[in-house]
Amino acid sequence: MSFTATLTNAVSGLNASTLRAEILSYNIANAETPGYTRRSVTLESAVPGGVRPTTITAANAGLSEYRLLDEFSREGEAELRSSALNLINDDFGQPGDADGLYAVYGRFEQALDDLRLTPENASAQLALLQAAQDVADTFATLDQQAQDMRLAADTAIDAGVNTVNNALAELELLNADAVRPRSVGLDTISERQRVLVAEIAEQLDIEVTGEYGEELTIRTSGGLLLLGDEAKTLEFNRAGSVNYTTTLASGALSGITVEGVDITPGTVQGIGSGELAANFAIRDALGTDYTDRLNAAAQELVDRVEAADTTAAGGLFALEAGTGSAAQRIGINAAIDPDQGGELYRIRDGVGATTEGPAAGDGVLGLLKTGLEEARSLPAATGSSSALSYVDMLGALSTQLGTNAVRATGLYDAAIGARRSVEEEVIRQTGVDTDRELQDLLLVEQAFAANARVIQAADEMLRQLLEI
Repeated sequence: MSFTATLTNAVSGLNASTLRAEILSYNIANAETPGYTRRSVTLESAVPGGVRPTTITAANAGLSEYRLLDEFSREGEAELRSSALNLINDDFGQPGDADGLYAVYGRFEQALDDLRLTPENASAQLALLQAAQDVADTFATLDQQAQDMRLAADTAIDAGVNTVNNALAELELLNADAVRPRSVGLDTISERQRVLVAEIAEQLDIEVTGEYGEELTIRTSGGLLLLGDEAKTLEFNRAGSVNYTTTLASGALSGITVEGVDITPGTVQGIGSGELAANFAIRDALGTDYTDRLNAAAQELVDRVEAADTTAAGGLFALEAGTGSAAQRIGINAAIDPDQGGELYRIRDGVGATTEGPAAGDGVLGLLKTGLEEARSLPAATGSSSALSYVDMLGALSTQLGTNAVRATGLYDAAIGARRSVEEEVIRQTGVDTDRELQDLLLVEQAFAANARVIQAADEMLRQLLEI
């Protein structure tokens, strides 16, 4: 081997060792960085001799990475569904909860029993009126909480759409950078692509074509192109307010479109999973189903007390005029409530009574008690197909809500497990093993020292030749 070739080989080896040391150090420094993928350098023979670096590549887990995107979508959806159903369950309350509807109604029945013992007692009459007002207020509170939850979901959809649009726009720029010729060196294109694609996958189910670090194409699972030569824009109109009559079906709430194509969950090309799908479910299914049940329960209470009061049309509870839900409009009959110009004695004698009845008279209290305890077939919206008393209906509704919450929590836990399993496989294939990196760094150090010694020896030989 000629002197020149020897020197060329040593210098190229020294440069290659320097680059490899830089990459290994970069790997070690980023070992704990979420989403970081191990880098490696590819070397090839150079002309007239030695080696030269050709590319720096990031490790790729192949199909496992795309499976992880699916798990992100499923976990995001399961988490939001679980949170919503547990919130509904907590708001409604279980039988043992002091502030739940079941407990509030239980105090109303107790106040009714107390008044039946001393029907002439004005304090007991007032206690029943207050207990009835508490029931009405609880219905209104639960309905408002449900509408707040639906509005929050609508707001979250708007935020999710903005997240997707911003990520797609940045990915379009990264695609342009990825196809440009680049010198051999460290870059973060693939890392940033991973982060942005994961952000999109949390919002909706997608299919990705291409390698990270190169040009990517993204479609929805329904096949609609979101990122090709350019990024598409998701369109959504945020609602200013939400109430019982505000629904997607009525056109009062917005769906999502991409260049005129409807991708709202439930449509032909609709989103199948992800946080957007979950928030649509909360706004348009879970929330409305819950308010339908509250509405049916409030209407059932009004119907039962009206049927029990034979003195006139109406009863202790009445619905205010309007188009809102019965849960929002239920209140105390004005004929009974002194604050509305009514007479308190009518809580015992009936809303149609014109004069106060006998002091020890039971009035309509016995009929009211019987009507509430009667096992009746219930509206389908209550979710109970059996004939039940009113308190048993509330108990059945509470059980259904609790069961739904427990089931949703189980599905969320399963989604976490599935995501972690795939994530561990991705980390195994793309993560940084610091022990291995340090071992490689020692080998690189040895190679660097060997090449340095060759250059040093060549330098000494050259000096000796020049001195002759």
